[in-house]
Amino acid sequence: LVATYLVGVPVVVSAVVGIVLGGSFAAVVTRRAEGVLRRALGVRPALVGEFPRLFNTIDGLCLTHGIQRPEVYVLDTRAGNALAMAGRNSASIVLTTGAADRLTLVELEALVAYLLVRCTDEGLRGETTVVALGRFRSLGAAGLGRLAAGAGRDRMVRADFDGAELTRFPPGMQEALRALADLGAAVDAPASTARLWLLQPDGRTDVATADHPSVDMRIAALGER
Repeated sequence: LVATYLVGVPVVVSAVVGIVLGGSFAAVVTRRAEGVLRRALGVRPALVGEFPRLFNTIDGLCLTHGIQRPEVYVLDTRAGNALAMAGRNSASIVLTTGAADRLTLVELEALVAYLLVRCTDEGLRGETTVVALGRFRSLGAAGLGRLAAGAGRDRMVRADFDGAELTRFPPGMQEALRALADLGAAVDAPASTARLWLLQPDGRTDVATADHPSVDMRIAALGER
């Protein structure tokens, strides 16, 4: 808008051009956000034959609750963490191989339920787009971070509760959080992706951050359900 106005284009025309170009840019970023983040994280598609427990758990919960199965990826690390992201027409989940391989079945079911709840969150696509834009500092400085609907510690706790509703077993999520923290949540991930991860990706689980309550607080909150 500013560029066209400065070269003498009428204000009304400049506004239209700005809206069209801005909308087109937003549409492209939203469509490509998932792919951008997958490449940034270095994840790979999960194979059914490699992770049969994981796929059986996902399929069981999706079938029971009428949820469309998301795309499934893994990050090769012994750490315990996971995230969900969404694009324009799809959603995907990422689990560390440590979480997929080393959690008990009850813990894995609780983790998957949490991720499925996140995938059904209408705000996840906006969060994913904002995180993908996080590499552009000027856009971040413009306040795009505030556009991520539901971001913050309250959103994490709500997702814990909603995931526990899917399994009808809140202690399962408590056990999953403990197990993941014990595995160590630190992953090699851009700091801008922190809000998408189940646990703080720098490995801090004993202190609260802007996006994550402490694990102890989340466990205590689940104990009151």
